[in-house]
Amino acid sequence: MPSSPKRSHSITNGARILVVDDDSDGAEAAGKLLETFGCNVSLVVSAGEALERIEDGADVDLVFSDVVMPDIDGLEFAERLNQLRPGLPVIFCTGYTSAVEALTDCGAMALMKPYSADVLERIVAERLHLARETAGRVAG
Repeated sequence: MPSSPKRSHSITNGARILVVDDDSDGAEAAGKLLETFGCNVSLVVSAGEALERIEDGADVDLVFSDVVMPDIDGLEFAERLNQLRPGLPVIFCTGYTSAVEALTDCGAMALMKPYSADVLERIVAERLHLARETAGRVAG
């Protein structure tokens, strides 16, 4: 199978993205799309597994996660990620409008499915840029 053409934005090129989705087809599809932006992608099938990786010090620049999963819901996952790695950008995606509203109300980034490659690339680039700017201000 031929590889997809790279669409790489300079800020997404080489970014380490952890994709979290209990639906392996959805995770693989998102991962392949993120790779076309130049991202290095790791896939996990649960929020619990993602939290373990973060706790173990995984080098992750951004988490891209489904909202509705069997082990931990999106809101709790966002809170626990923030405790482990404050400032780590997280983008949630879901097909449920109510989930988008709840996440947005608590300040998380939520993306409604289906989304286009252009929208995902722009949001990933914006989140990475914002996180790097914030880290630079904190360090400086």
